[in-house]
Amino acid sequence: MEGIYRDAAHGYQIRIPTGPWLAIAVDGAAVAFRAPELQAAMAFSADCKAAEPGELPWVARHLFFGLKAKRLQSREAIRLRDTPGIRTRLVARLDEVPVEVEGVTLRRGDCLYDFMYVAPPATFARGQADFQAFVESWTPLAGE
Repeated sequence: MEGIYRDAAHGYQIRIPTGPWLAIAVDGAAVAFRAPELQAAMAFSADCKAAEPGELPWVARHLFFGLKAKRLQSREAIRLRDTPGIRTRLVARLDEVPVEVEGVTLRRGDCLYDFMYVAPPATFARGQADFQAFVESWTPLAGE
């Protein structure tokens, strides 16, 4: 399907963002996008190598490695398509530049599905609806 990224090996499909979002390559990401006028980026990755033990807030910490001066803004448990997850939002510094970051980690079977959105505080809200739609487009494939 056009506009859909499907990965049968990892058991999901997601909708590709449109509008200001341009596809880019990011190490470790299945798909990633940037919006130049927002100076923002979002990415998605899937890892089904082995079940990651522990509670989701602890497991999701890997999304924020490399950020400095982190201040948690919010954290909430979520469910998406009957899959447990955690949504975390924080402010931090990335390469000495202030950023707002939102990460969503879902766990289904042995797989972790990670979404990440990063933008300067001044433009963060303008891209957040696109990020939310990107996250909500995640759909596990039948039989997975």
